[in-house]
Amino acid sequence: MARISRRDFVTAIAGAGLLSPLIDRLAVPLGAAQAISRRPFGRTGVEVTIVGLGGGSRFYQPNTDDEVAAELVRQAINGGIGLVETSANYGPNGESERRIGLAMKTHRSKVFLETKVDARDYDGAMREMERSLQRMNTNHLDLVLHHALPSLEVLDQVLSEKGAERAIRRMVDQKVVRFHGFSCHSPAVTLEGIKRIEPHAIQLLLNATRVPDFEPDVLPLARERGIAVIAMKTCGHGYFLPTNATKPDRIDQFGPPPTAFERKNLPTPREYLHYALSLPIATAVVGLDVLSTMKSVIQNAIEFRPLGAAERQAITARAQVFSTTGYWVPRERRTTS
Repeated sequence: MARISRRDFVTAIAGAGLLSPLIDRLAVPLGAAQAISRRPFGRTGVEVTIVGLGGGSRFYQPNTDDEVAAELVRQAINGGIGLVETSANYGPNGESERRIGLAMKTHRSKVFLETKVDARDYDGAMREMERSLQRMNTNHLDLVLHHALPSLEVLDQVLSEKGAERAIRRMVDQKVVRFHGFSCHSPAVTLEGIKRIEPHAIQLLLNATRVPDFEPDVLPLARERGIAVIAMKTCGHGYFLPTNATKPDRIDQFGPPPTAFERKNLPTPREYLHYALSLPIATAVVGLDVLSTMKSVIQNAIEFRPLGAAERQAITARAQVFSTTGYWVPRERRTTS
């Protein structure tokens, strides 16, 4: 029997009017036949895909079924996403790590796997890392970060003799953890953390509002020192998008001004992602809640082309209505109008 090529197969079913329903059933979008670009992960010698799966609340809260969430992880990896990010305490019962762990039973070798520790002391951090290994069905972690260092006082704590940094470094020495670093919501704390922790990687809030603004000082220093930068909250934890940000509790607690979405010409999810990817970063992690979000993120990553400075400035100007949005913004800067 003569073999039919993938191209001929797709052409044939398209001509028969069968392509659209088939695409809806495929685990991997056809567009993912094109590879998602990769970038160096700092000076580690490793390359990662320019987008990763974020395992925070946008991932674990909408999906109450473990297997549904695990399948979303599998399909994201099958679609070309090569980095998965989570934290030891995402979810009241570690839902994020547990669900990612179900996917890791079959897909561990295909991803760069990151988690974070909240404990600031040696014993607590060691317990969290050991638990993460068990939950995620793996014998090693590619990256472990201190989660959300909030102040210089906490930085002192993790770097103390009995601090969490010593635990992470021990795991690196034992080759259970490959790389280390920290995540942070403060440019000032990040600058000091870079100097004192000497991380392989840092995870930062980077979006078009530039609030807080890591671009003028932190990004150049990271680039100079060969530190991989992971962008998070490129769409403001979803609050820059009307479908995710208009719940009354979110408006009051973390959301944008009530009239924000009445504005015209707001940036699109594609523009927010392309803005972040145009900065000197290694990857951007995006919280995936449903299959349609996953497909959109993958397609936007495949189609990415760097934006020029003027294009980025224009997106920033259009995004300023959201500059007081999000729990990372100091309360005194928030407004309701």
